[in-house]
Amino acid sequence: MKEGTLSRPGLLVTAVIAVSFTTGFLLAGYWENRVPDERPALIVTTPPVEVDLSLEREKERSRLKEELERMLVTAGDDLEEKIKNELWELTLRAAMEKEVETLLAARGYRGNTVVIQPRTVTVVIKGADLTPAQAAAIGQMTAEITGFPLEQIRIIE
Repeated sequence: MKEGTLSRPGLLVTAVIAVSFTTGFLLAGYWENRVPDERPALIVTTPPVEVDLSLEREKERSRLKEELERMLVTAGDDLEEKIKNELWELTLRAAMEKEVETLLAARGYRGNTVVIQPRTVTVVIKGADLTPAQAAAIGQMTAEITGFPLEQIRIIE
């Protein structure tokens, strides 16, 4: 036999099996930990501004309502009446906001949000390029429904 060749055929088979096993083991680990090239099926986008504003308005209103109701449980007679009035004002504001939003939607301003605060009314109309006449009409309608003077009504496009 020549020097440098394997004398046993079983040793060659064992070496090939060992190399194949090691290569397979390493490749399996590589494929298992590999990040797929595919793009995710779900694409998250930021919601429109009016949705964020409406949600924030509702969260704040709910928080305030819960706080007032919690105070109502332990309040005395004088404070109880004030808290009930605050709760009533909160309910009236919500109804007026909804009424203005509904009327604006009926006029074609679908992306709108109205926020009534104690001293101001903010009307947000998304995607509209209002003329001065349209803004004046929106302001007048908002003033009639809410009872706020025009100076306290802000219209944001």
